[in-house]
Amino acid sequence: MSDASVREPFRLAIPILLILLVPLAHFTVMGVALLETGWVLVGLGGAAFAVFMVFSGVSVSAGGVRDPLATAAWLLLIAYLLHQFEEHGIDLYGRAYYFIEYGNAQLAARYGEGGPRLTDLAIYRINTLAVWVPFLLAIWAGRRLPWVGLAAAGLMLTNGLFHILIALTNGEYNPGLATSLVLFLPISIAYFRHARREANVSLVMIAGGIAFGVAGHVLLPTIIAAAGIPEWSPQLLATFGFLIFAPLVANILFRLFRRT
Repeated sequence: MSDASVREPFRLAIPILLILLVPLAHFTVMGVALLETGWVLVGLGGAAFAVFMVFSGVSVSAGGVRDPLATAAWLLLIAYLLHQFEEHGIDLYGRAYYFIEYGNAQLAARYGEGGPRLTDLAIYRINTLAVWVPFLLAIWAGRRLPWVGLAAAGLMLTNGLFHILIALTNGEYNPGLATSLVLFLPISIAYFRHARREANVSLVMIAGGIAFGVAGHVLLPTIIAAAGIPEWSPQLLATFGFLIFAPLVANILFRLFRRT
């Protein structure tokens, strides 16, 4: 066994475990207290380390066979982590954590004073549980269960278009716009093309991934309202469970049905 084959799984596990630490911390009081506003820096550190690994030639393997689609999904996650830093860290104007103010102004204009509002807790939950975990699942699923990656890419494409639509509507920059243009649009489209080549997915399947992203954004006001409540209600658990596992379960059921 070569030295590279020994190192590769270990080196890949380091940033995955680092990023998974934050979602797992949702269920501890200390974890929430430490990471409710610091999660974005953890993600930026994970992105920097992952970029280093990608440029050092690390790829993802499943059962000893290289999985190019899983490696491409890793790039999806890196792009989203960088986007989150522009959105929730420091934007292009140098404003720190400005998105919560900007987002709440947009929500107030759309839904009035009694509508949903962003909180630190809601932002933390949504960006880690509804983004990091599904994107990590996409890396794990690869071309074995490609619907997971298609849903992640669909979420990325939809979010990028959402930022662009807001910018065009308001005639101004919003936190996250630059990475939406530079990263989200080209990388998500490239991923769809890569999935067509590596996993032989159909255009209907790609449309399903995009539809999943659209559905997630349509539900966003409801998710924001529920995620800002400290207690974990059954509705909140079901919502995040759907966002995380629906593409995976659907793909598994599709494969089982196709075999019968």
